[in-house]
Amino acid sequence: MEYGLIYSRYDPAGVGIVNVLKGLTPISRTNVKGFENAFIAEELNAIILEVNSDITECEFIDNLIDVKYYVMISKHTSSQGIKSFTTHHVGIPIHDLNLVRYINSLPYSNPPLAKKFLLNLIKFRDELGLNDFVVSYEVTHHGPYTLRRPTTFIELGSSSSEWSLKKAQEVIAYVVKDSLSSDLSCIPTVGVGGNHYASMFTSRALSSGECFGHIIPNYVIKYFRDDVEVLSRLTNYAITYSVVSTSRVVMDDKVPSIVKKLVREVCSRLGLEVID
Repeated sequence: MEYGLIYSRYDPAGVGIVNVLKGLTPISRTNVKGFENAFIAEELNAIILEVNSDITECEFIDNLIDVKYYVMISKHTSSQGIKSFTTHHVGIPIHDLNLVRYINSLPYSNPPLAKKFLLNLIKFRDELGLNDFVVSYEVTHHGPYTLRRPTTFIELGSSSSEWSLKKAQEVIAYVVKDSLSSDLSCIPTVGVGGNHYASMFTSRALSSGECFGHIIPNYVIKYFRDDVEVLSRLTNYAITYSVVSTSRVVMDDKVPSIVKKLVREVCSRLGLEVID
């Protein structure tokens, strides 16, 4: 199978979305060691797996299945309670930024798939009349931290009211089905700066050929602005750990000049275009 579609049995959004997806494409139950519930979706070239853990902590799945890409179907939680459909990549431990000093890689990003999610989230949100939901990237954050295959989250937020909303679950199910069966040519891009919901990079992706992989937000840059070595490594990881070769780095205009200089130096060594 090309795709592993992962959801947690403890996540009402993930369970609901997968239940909708089962009605959109032929599904057959299968046996996979380590998983109580596993299903084959031949039409999507995917295996659907239920984990008995928080989806951000399922570091173990690499050793149990053989797929090319992971799609993590999940709820999104926000204290602001904004209705949202989001997509993002993983690997920056924002719950304790000091841990960034000790990471030596990031899980691979999948810029074309994340952009397909973004475009289709808007399409199906509008078709199903959920225009009060915001669609955006999020920056790179949380785990799983050690997966070796490209890992992309698609999330329904931001409270229990939205997680259990059937029409919202349908949006993401339609998006997953459509996105896994189509291709997208784009400009693989890394984002540096901006807010958690990556509003600048979302806007650029929707209005250009850019597709974003890892995005390093301003709050991470601010935390490490005096630690050139950490920021240089993190920038290099964001560029390097992509399933498609990064072509461009885009920086938010609020990125401090000292950090812009550092990013330009990294990009110069790697022969990448920089837009700031």
